[in-house]
Amino acid sequence: MKKRHPVSWLTAHTRELPTTMSRVLEKTLAEPARDATVAVTDATPFGDGVEARLRRADAALERAQELEAEAAEKAARARAAAEEVDATERAGQDDVRRAREEADQHVEQVVAEAQREADDYVAAKRQRAEQHADEDVAAAEDEARGKVEKASGRADRARQEAEEAVARARAQMVDARRLADDAAAAAKEAAEEARQRADQLAEDANARAEEAEQRVADAERRSEAVAEGGRALAKDTVDSPAELDEMTKAELLELADGMGLEVNGHQLKKELVSAIKRSSK
Repeated sequence: MKKRHPVSWLTAHTRELPTTMSRVLEKTLAEPARDATVAVTDATPFGDGVEARLRRADAALERAQELEAEAAEKAARARAAAEEVDATERAGQDDVRRAREEADQHVEQVVAEAQREADDYVAAKRQRAEQHADEDVAAAEDEARGKVEKASGRADRARQEAEEAVARARAQMVDARRLADDAAAAAKEAAEEARQRADQLAEDANARAEEAEQRVADAERRSEAVAEGGRALAKDTVDSPAELDEMTKAELLELADGMGLEVNGHQLKKELVSAIKRSSK
């Protein structure tokens, strides 16, 4: 039977393993073979018989084959584990994808259910709002109708009162026109009578006015005469200053009044004397 090198055999059976795993196996198998060769060399440092060397070589080869078989078994287990890892990873990816799909479906279901609930809620709210709105509108219509009826009643009463007032006003207007006509006639009569009396009074007034004018003229003449006499008296008095000084304030006021001077009782005696002296110059 042809024997193959352990490393070559393992390399041929581990081509499907990952590169890192192949390198690990190659290193693991190469080291026992090298150790076996070194051991044979160490055992025969000065040489030995061919037969002994062959036996040792066969023993080493058998040991290498055992190790090769063990390594092959481990490689198979490693390949199976790697395949299991790949399968587990693919299964995990499938599980994740299914979980994502199920989660998306669940989200869509929840959203759809929420949308339906929201639509139902909005519809219910709309229905209640419309019902309340209809009730409010009906109440407003009833209230407006009542107000219109009350306003119509007030308008009817006001119109009736207005018609009655118009009738009274018309009757009053007739009475007023009659009274006005009577008053106009009486006023005409009174005016005529007043005109006649005014004419008579005018004649009397003219006569009295002439008499009053005559009296005014007489009074002015008398006043002028009194003033002239007062001025003459004042002149005579001024010519005698001692006499003015001896007069009382009342006498000075009387003298100034007779001279037509504008004086008052609040002025001092010397002020009255000065005014009289100025007037007599």
